Amino acid sequence: MKKKNTVFRILGSMFLLLFSMCIFPIKASADIGAKPSIYIKLVNAPENCYVALLDDWKNEDAPYNTELRDFDPEKETIDEYLENFSYERWTYFTSFWENNYYKPNEKNAVTFDYDVPDPFRIIVIDEAGPVKVSEVFDQREFNASITYDYAANTITEHYVRKSLSRIIQVLGYYLLTLVFEWIVFLLFKLPRNKRNIISFFVVNAITNIPYNIFKVYFLSRAGWPGLFIAGFLEIIIMIFEAIVYSFALVTDKGEPGPKCFFYGIVANIFSVFMGIVLVIPFMMIDEFIHETILH
Repeated sequence: MKKKNTVFRILGSMFLLLFSMCIFPIKASADIGAKPSIYIKLVNAPENCYVALLDDWKNEDAPYNTELRDFDPEKETIDEYLENFSYERWTYFTSFWENNYYKPNEKNAVTFDYDVPDPFRIIVIDEAGPVKVSEVFDQREFNASITYDYAANTITEHYVRKSLSRIIQVLGYYLLTLVFEWIVFLLFKLPRNKRNIISFFVVNAITNIPYNIFKVYFLSRAGWPGLFIAGFLEIIIMIFEAIVYSFALVTDKGEPGPKCFFYGIVANIFSVFMGIVLVIPFMMIDEFIHETILH
C-alpha cells in the first residue's frame, strides 16, 4: 500500500507540474508561428559562386529585361548586382534579414529560412561573372528540400525523403506512447488478459495514430500556437480514453471499475509528461536524420 501511494504521489506531482505549465503566463509575440524554408543542394555548380532567390511578388514596376546580364566583379559588388537585378520582372528576394544570398557550404548546399518566396527562382552568380537563373518553381513542402542541377538547369524536390521523416516521427511518437502507458498499466496491476491487451492497443491506435499524424503533418508548422492546440487535443484524448477504458478494461475482479477510468487519466498524464521530457532529444535525433542522412 505504501508503494502504491508513493506512485500516486509522483503521478500527482506530474499532473500539478503540467497544470502549472498550462496556466503560467507567458509573454505573447506577434511572430511565433513556424517559418517555411528551402534547402538547396547544388549539383554541377561553379566552385566559387553565390546563391540567392528571386521573387516576382508585386514587381509590376520592375523593368521587363529579357536578357540576363552577367556579373562584373571589377565594376560592382554582389550586393549592387542583386539590388539592381531584374529579369522578366523577377527581382532579388530580400527577407527579414535583408542580406539573403549565400555561398554553398561544404555539402555544396544552402538553406533559406525564416521567410522565403513561393513560387521562386534560383539565381547562381559565379564569382568570375557568369549568371544563371532557374525556371519558376512552386515548392510543395512547407520546409522544402530540393536539388538544383546547374548544368541541366532543373529543380527536383524530394518528397520521398520528407515522407520518410514524417513516418519515422509518427511511428516514434506512437511507440513511445505505448511504452509509457504500458508502464502505468503494470503499475495499476491490471490483469494482462486478452480483453485488456486488445483494448489497450485498439484504443491507442484509434486516438494516438490520427493525433500523431495531425501533429506531425500540421501542428509542426504552427510554432508555439501549435503547442496550445496539442495540449487541448491531449486533454480530449485523455477524457475519451478514460471513458472508454472505464468499460473496456477489467480489474482483477473480472469486471470494469473506477480503477479503469483512473488508469486512463494517469496513463495519459504520465505519457504527456514523459513526452515533454524526451521531446528535445527526440527532435535532435529527427534533425540529425533530416540533415545528415536524408540530405
